[in-house]
Amino acid sequence: MTDVIRVLGLTKTYKLYRSKTDHALEIFMPFGKHRHKDHHALRDISFNVAEGESIGIIGRNGSGKSTLLKILSGVLTPTAGEVRVTGNVASLLELGAGFNPELTGRENIYFNGALMGCSKTQMHERIATIVAFADIGEFIDQPVKIYSSGMFVRLAFAVSVHVDPDILIIDEALAVGDVRFQKKCVDFMRAFKDRGKTILFVSHDIFTVKSFCNRLLLINDGKLEAVGDPEAVANRYYQLMFPKGEEVATRQSSREGSLTLADRKAEGNYWLDIDIKASDIHWGHGGAWIERLRVGGLRAPNLFGWNESIEFEVIYQWDSKAVAKLCDEHGVLPKLLIGFRFENSHGWVITNFAS
Repeated sequence: MTDVIRVLGLTKTYKLYRSKTDHALEIFMPFGKHRHKDHHALRDISFNVAEGESIGIIGRNGSGKSTLLKILSGVLTPTAGEVRVTGNVASLLELGAGFNPELTGRENIYFNGALMGCSKTQMHERIATIVAFADIGEFIDQPVKIYSSGMFVRLAFAVSVHVDPDILIIDEALAVGDVRFQKKCVDFMRAFKDRGKTILFVSHDIFTVKSFCNRLLLINDGKLEAVGDPEAVANRYYQLMFPKGEEVATRQSSREGSLTLADRKAEGNYWLDIDIKASDIHWGHGGAWIERLRVGGLRAPNLFGWNESIEFEVIYQWDSKAVAKLCDEHGVLPKLLIGFRFENSHGWVITNFAS
């Protein structure tokens, strides 16, 4: 399969100054004392993206994700390294970027289309589809300076995806949309992917990127921490977000145990036994942990309906001293909750609760 994006040794460095005076002195005295500090937003990153792949990029805030997408989009130039992008790129980066606040939404559609290389005739052919997808009603003919953040992203996404790009780059933009619009966008992205197009998608919604993307890239402090299987990379992300979780994973995964399916048929239903302590999927501070989870009332293969009841049995333990210390550090009263989240096969959250 052909690579449409190739990144080799990519580095982006910014100069940070303590004051505007230091900045001015360094400009007018270039051979004098250096008055800046180098900040490496990206450091020696290398990866390839094949045509038709959907790549999720994750990492904590400030790790360099947005900088990477801006370089791939041509908004920023790298300090060092090589970047090759083949094909027409549409980017949805900063909210409202490329919009003229004094123009109406309809006028901005033509304006953005021109910025992306489309003629007025081409945009005229597509404007009805774009307006329908944005679905902002009469506001389409109002100046965008009065738009809410949700209206901004609706219009920006609608324009970006309907210029028929080969590569679509999205930076967390869907987070400001409502649930209905998010589903609409993800459905469109799935259809876009099915057409053999390429998507790079930055998001903090790990469940969505795991279900949607072929591979995940984890960036940590400007470096490529991990790349590959979505489940494995997502677990590494959680371990980075909760640093002490690595110690918990090492200690608990060394215990003996196994994942078993006990088919205790009673009226066609069974119990699913999950030995949590045998799994390598652990994160958190380690003050409390689940040993085993049993789910009863399921139908093969692990299904239940809206009008059916299921049961949970949870065996858990906690270290009272560790819990007390954590609560004291964060100024909260000790309270133990067990939470569950239900998702469908696409990673969409159906419901969640804690008790």
